[in-house]
Amino acid sequence: MKNTFSLVDVIIFFVMLSSVANKVKANSCQDPLGSCLQCDERCKAKHGPTGQASCDSRNQLCTCYYTCGPPSPTPPHHKQCYGGTGLCSSACNQNCAQKYLGGSGFCESIGNSRLCKCQYPC
Repeated sequence: MKNTFSLVDVIIFFVMLSSVANKVKANSCQDPLGSCLQCDERCKAKHGPTGQASCDSRNQLCTCYYTCGPPSPTPPHHKQCYGGTGLCSSACNQNCAQKYLGGSGFCESIGNSRLCKCQYPC
């Protein structure tokens, strides 16, 4: 039996190949988010639902991996500011987002208290 491919088969193959190649070229960026507390929630709040959080269990540091575009010629540098909303609750991240523009929150133990800490661009 002889295999023959039509021109249509060849074109379909190259279209499929090029679509896979474009997906491979998408830039992956990472953003260190500090403490592992509520790592996934903070990652998704900051970089959208496709953000993938990873917690380094040895150092207890959260890193968010997300798809990003090509780097701009002069990337803007935003200073990060910190604030808080009092005692920690399950709504810490939501409270920070409401209180600070672009804010995200996480719980942090300070002494015997668990406080809601907010991070936001200033």
